[in-house]
Amino acid sequence: MNASFHIVGCVLATQPETAAVDECIEWTRRYGAETLAHEGGKAVFVQFDAPSAQLILHACRTALSGRLPMLRFGFASAIKETGGADGAARAGQRGVLQACDLAAAAQPGQVLLSSQLGSLLQLAELEPHERMRPMRVAMPDGRTGSAYEVEPRRAAPAGAA
Repeated sequence: MNASFHIVGCVLATQPETAAVDECIEWTRRYGAETLAHEGGKAVFVQFDAPSAQLILHACRTALSGRLPMLRFGFASAIKETGGADGAARAGQRGVLQACDLAAAAQPGQVLLSSQLGSLLQLAELEPHERMRPMRVAMPDGRTGSAYEVEPRRAAPAGAA
């Protein structure tokens, strides 16, 4: 299935250090994402018409690397709206808020996806669709929400070539 997605993401550092978040912004740009906000230990970015979930996969690798400070990621499906500066596209506020809430609800080293984005990846059978586990998460404002946690890749069995 050829699909494209509008993916908004948020990364939070568990310690107030900007270097790890700055590095994340650099790799999001390499994947064609646009930075929406970036200050201190937090950044928000969007990739319109993403042909794959490379942003999410890279976030998984980064979150699980064990490097300090540990990062927390939240991703949501975005709506591409018109009316930005000079008629440029912009991400709908709902998706941005959802990604930020999920990042704030994530544990250090965890990547959370909105239910809608997770369902879209499953329908398109795009990696990491087989490693997503549905869960309930406590949002920063006290609400409980549905999300998918992306589980780490399982190691190949010993002796497998």
